[in-house]
Amino acid sequence: MKVVYIVGITFLVLLMFIYQWPRIQSGERREKAAFAALTVMTSPAKIIDFLLVQLRNIVTSPF
Repeated sequence: MKVVYIVGITFLVLLMFIYQWPRIQSGERREKAAFAALTVMTSPAKIIDFLLVQLRNIVTSPF
């Protein structure tokens, strides 16, 4: 079931890139960078969770 979910999300992201990327004008580098970062990046909550777990491991490792 997870494979279907992953393939579906990948397909939707590819459709977004195919449709939206040519519409962004070539001079707007910041907009293209933001679009790419937001579509590739996982949710901000997962990133913060990952960082906090790593920080917890660093802080508690000497004990």
